[in-house]
Amino acid sequence: MAKARNAKDGMSIRRELDEYVDAHLNRHMYDTEVSWPLRKTIRLPKQAELEDNYARVRAQDDVIRDWANRHQCETSEKTKIVSSGIVRQKSQLVDSVIIPDLDTALRIATRTTRERYLRERQRMRELADEFGISQDSALNVAKTLKNHDDVDFRLVIQAAHYFTRHDCHTMTPRMVPIPGFSAKWLGTPNSQRRKAICMLTGQDNLDFQERPGELRLRFMDAEHHGQPDLIITQPWIHNRPTDIAHAIIIENKDTYQAMPTAAHAICIFGSGYATLKRMTTLLPWVTDIPDIIYWGDMDADGLDILSKLRQTGIPCASLLMDPAAYRAYERYGTILDTKNKPLTTRESKPTPQLTSEERGLYEMLCTGTNATYLRIEQERIPIADAAAILHDQYQWPIAMPDNTI
Repeated sequence: MAKARNAKDGMSIRRELDEYVDAHLNRHMYDTEVSWPLRKTIRLPKQAELEDNYARVRAQDDVIRDWANRHQCETSEKTKIVSSGIVRQKSQLVDSVIIPDLDTALRIATRTTRERYLRERQRMRELADEFGISQDSALNVAKTLKNHDDVDFRLVIQAAHYFTRHDCHTMTPRMVPIPGFSAKWLGTPNSQRRKAICMLTGQDNLDFQERPGELRLRFMDAEHHGQPDLIITQPWIHNRPTDIAHAIIIENKDTYQAMPTAAHAICIFGSGYATLKRMTTLLPWVTDIPDIIYWGDMDADGLDILSKLRQTGIPCASLLMDPAAYRAYERYGTILDTKNKPLTTRESKPTPQLTSEERGLYEMLCTGTNATYLRIEQERIPIADAAAILHDQYQWPIAMPDNTI
């Protein structure tokens, strides 16, 4: 209401007062103690403003009084002296509106805010009574579940009672035998549902046997060419291959599947950031391979993955991920992401493991400086070109496919 006494019309003033009360309820929806009454200060006009626009100021004052009377709110006033030529008169102007209690505020608020406030308070009381927790704790749970409907809320209560009585460390989240649950209902370890359940049960986390990650790879030698991929879900420690001299980690599936044969080599499907979390865990001997190559998209994410992969302890070189490669294949670039939305520039982040040339390409693709396209997808680059580099530069014993591009 800082401008209530200037050019605002009656509708604007009433809307501002409504919005002030509505915002206050939303801001304090999860506070245990909310003090009433609530006083809203109304800025009084400066003397010159008052005398130049007295009729308008009086009309606005009448609007504020009408709003207060209609909502059964009190007002406080301040006396102002108004001069008009030689005539001086006293004028009582509203300098604050007092909302006396919560019920009044709820009547003023929008229907959405009113219903949500009452719902959250009801949830708080129900949780406090059912689980014997404090109002503060109950409101924290309600806040965690604020975007969840009543069905979800009831399922959280049901799940909390179940996990109070049962040990779940031998189950995966999808195995929990509670009626009404979908297989994915509990979500990830940091999901809002799991957080709420832990608050209600007093646990730090739900000690599930989480579904293991997986790593896909294939042997590239002629003997295994065309055979099914290996899917690694547990750390490969025993009976590891001992003749692997070369490994290439490839970002995209089409390129992964199209790589030609090579003796004493494996091809690992990178699949984006997911591999970073599991490469050295599931394949601990990968760091012992003398020659490791990473080949991903020429975009900001691909280069960020390369830096993070090296941070995990994998000493890999990059393939076709520098400014020279970008210029050579720029004609294959794209302006769209995987959802056909325009690619946009971004702020560059630290990539401590990139070489100076790789970093130069990363910054170019983040900012769009001197770059027609922000992405060149790996699949667009001919396999024969990559094979030639592996053969000539890295001395891989690799079969050379025909370049049909």
